[in-house]
Amino acid sequence: MNYALITVIKFFVEFFSLMILIEVIGSWLLVMRLNLPAFVYDLLRVVQRITGVILDPLRRIVPSIGGLDITPIIALLGLQYLGNALIRLLAG
Repeated sequence: MNYALITVIKFFVEFFSLMILIEVIGSWLLVMRLNLPAFVYDLLRVVQRITGVILDPLRRIVPSIGGLDITPIIALLGLQYLGNALIRLLAG
């Protein structure tokens, strides 16, 4: 039972981490104003809706530093810490 739960926790941590990294790279692409295909913009909107669950509350709390949004870094560190803590707790 614990093994299945540990696998689910690892999946969600890796999934959200990947989505956050895709959003960061996508935001850089948008800033560069590249001529990207329409499906890329659609994909980025979907990714932003997924990561918004984690990043939007953090953005209300954590201020930007010199115009730099550090919430993805905090979210990635928090996800890793929380995932590892839950896995250690379940593994006993």
